[in-house]
This record gives sequence, structure tokens and C-alpha cells, in this order.
Amino acid sequence: MAVLMKVYGHIYPVAEDEERALWRVLQTAITDPISADIPLLERDHDMVRISFEGLYFPLDDMLAVIRDYIHPTQNGKVDVLNIEEWSMLRLRIEQGATSIRTSPLNAVLDYSGF
Repeated sequence: MAVLMKVYGHIYPVAEDEERALWRVLQTAITDPISADIPLLERDHDMVRISFEGLYFPLDDMLAVIRDYIHPTQNGKVDVLNIEEWSMLRLRIEQGATSIRTSPLNAVLDYSGF
């Protein structure tokens, strides 16, 4: 059975003119395995926004890119909702350092007031 994934997030600042820029590497790591017809990454000035809903998302590839290409000045977060496992993984990026936490969706919904 396929897993329904929802992925939303942002990373900033991401310079457009960096050599081996995070933007280009993320674009390849995320879009190529999915062969998506819609853009999964968007630029908003110096911010990269990630938005995906579907059956498969290359989470490990995205995490590897972020680990390898993130700069000490970058911040952001990415939430990965796994509907089948009813869990949410949250990746936080604070001044280039990353942390990952997984929570059951019920806990997330309770915390947010739903």
C-alpha cells in the first residue's frame, strides 16, 4: 500500500548565485525521483519553499542534501506528514544546525487546538 505524504517547509537565506547552491541540489534530489509535473520548490526572494502532497517523497535524499549543503547562516523548518503512519517528522534548521523530531499526529493536532 502506498504512503500518502505531505511535505511543507522553508529554508532561508538561499543565495541564487552560490556555487553548488542548495536550491539546485534540492531541485535535483526532490524532483528527479518523483518526475513531478508541478513545481515542488519555489523561490520567494532569498527563501526556498517546499510543498508536496502525494504518494512518495524522497525524504532521505532531501535530508542528505540539507545535511551536506546547509550553511551556518541558514534557518528554516520542514514538516513531513506521513498519513499512513499517522506521524509528523519536523526538521528544524537553526543557524546551519539541524534537529529532527517525530511526533504522532494526534499530539500535533492536540497541541495546535484541533
